[in-house]
Amino acid sequence: MSNFFSLREIKYHNTIDDCWLIVNNRVYNASPFMKEHPAHTNRILKYAGMDVTKDFNFHTKKQQREWKKYFIGYIVSEPNKCQCIIF
Repeated sequence: MSNFFSLREIKYHNTIDDCWLIVNNRVYNASPFMKEHPAHTNRILKYAGMDVTKDFNFHTKKQQREWKKYFIGYIVSEPNKCQCIIF
């Protein structure tokens, strides 16, 4: 069973002990990675709780496969949130 998270919820996971990232509408918990690779902590924390798809796509296929172990769920759309289109 997959977990679903709202953008509102994800943005609050922005600390070294609780760091979530979004890639292609998937949610990843990067906290364990930062403990294993502390040299990357400051760079990752700048984007904690945000969409990092562009940065993810920069990684090699091998590096992208490593993200699978940090996968925790998907973004769910927020039905009460109005999306406005400005022309």
